[in-house]
Amino acid sequence: MTKKPFVPARIAPLQRIVAEPITDPVELAAIDKMRKRLKQKQRIQEAATSRNGGRTNTSRPASRKKA
Repeated sequence: MTKKPFVPARIAPLQRIVAEPITDPVELAAIDKMRKRLKQKQRIQEAATSRNGGRTNTSRPASRKKA
């Protein structure tokens, strides 16, 4: 069985990014709305993890200690 020659992965050339200030009020409102949703989602996840001792899946009942 013959080995195939090594072909390096092809990577697209890098593109320059130009930062521009956002002046459209509708676009600013949409960005603010997305940020608020993301923050709310993160708060909910943090609360779920801290409440359950690190677990996020609460479908299993907690085990009881025998006295």
